[in-house]
This record gives sequence, structure tokens and C-alpha cells, in this order.
Amino acid sequence: MKVTSATFLAAAGDPRHLPRPHGPEIAFAGRSNVGKSSLLNRLVGQHKLARVSKTPGRTQQINFFVLNGALVFVDLPGYGFARVPPAVKARWRHLVESYLTGRHTVRAVVVLIDSRRGLQPDDRQLLDFLHGHDISPIVVATKADKLTRSEQAKQLAALRAAGRFEPCMVSAHTGSGIDQLWTVIERHLRS
Repeated sequence: MKVTSATFLAAAGDPRHLPRPHGPEIAFAGRSNVGKSSLLNRLVGQHKLARVSKTPGRTQQINFFVLNGALVFVDLPGYGFARVPPAVKARWRHLVESYLTGRHTVRAVVVLIDSRRGLQPDDRQLLDFLHGHDISPIVVATKADKLTRSEQAKQLAALRAAGRFEPCMVSAHTGSGIDQLWTVIERHLRS
């Protein structure tokens, strides 16, 4: 997909403040520091659309971005090792679960896995949640540039063996795998 425009639409820190649906939505979820914002920026061809931080847990709201005036990318708060109080994590979880279960415009959730670490318990929990709610996952192993080709092949094989999905391997740094990911996203938009 050629992205000609990408703009911030809204942010919501509470399910009551979610914006009205604007078009089909592709949500992005993953552990804190998995490279979610960097990948979003690479996909849309902008460096500063989604805020990138070296500190885990910076995305504390759901952020909505409109692409080409129609498609919406949704940046969900990271989960995992962000250093925030348990009450904040519980609020994030409620926010994300409310969004995912209450939004008819969600076409798929891109679940980002750090390719150096593989599938973690939190990732499995999210995939089980999506499966239980009949929400399509797109599993993406990030940071491919940090692995050799043989390590990439091993990680992809491990991800295939772990679930009912065909993972993509991408690098927001080099751009490898971005076209493949766009192909998968477009397939979900057509279904």
C-alpha cells in the first residue's frame, strides 16, 4: 500500500473516550520496547508519527492514526516489563480489552514479538485472548536486523510451531519484511 498521508486522529486513556470509528482499523500490540512505534513509523514512511522512546511503557493511551483518509492504525499500550504500578497496568489492560472486544471496525491485531526473545507468556496470553474473541492476529517478529539469517529461520520455525499463524519477520531499522507485512495487512482489510 502506498501511504500518501498519515495523521494523528485521537488518543484515549479510557474506554469512554474512544473516538467514533473512522474506517477499518489495524491495531498494533506487543510487549513494551518491542519496537511498535518504530514499526508504525516505518510502515507509514514517517519518522515521527508514533512517538519512539527508549523507556518501556511510554505509550499509555490508545493512539489512533488515519492513513490515506480511510485506514486507521491503532497503537495499543505495551505490556510486559514497563515499570509502572500494578494499578496502571490493570487500567491499560481494561482499556485494551474494552477496545478489542467493543470495536466492530478492528480487522486484525498485529502482535509484535521480539525476534531475539521469541514468544513470551504475555504474548501467548494475548494470542489466546484474540483467538477466544475471534479476532485475527498478524504475528510479526521484530528486530530481524539483530539476528543472522539462520537465527531468523529458527525463530520463524519456532513461532510457526507455537501457534495457528504464519509469522512475518521485519526490521523497522532496515525495512526488511515491510512489503510482506503490508501484503498481509491488505489481505485482512479485504476479508
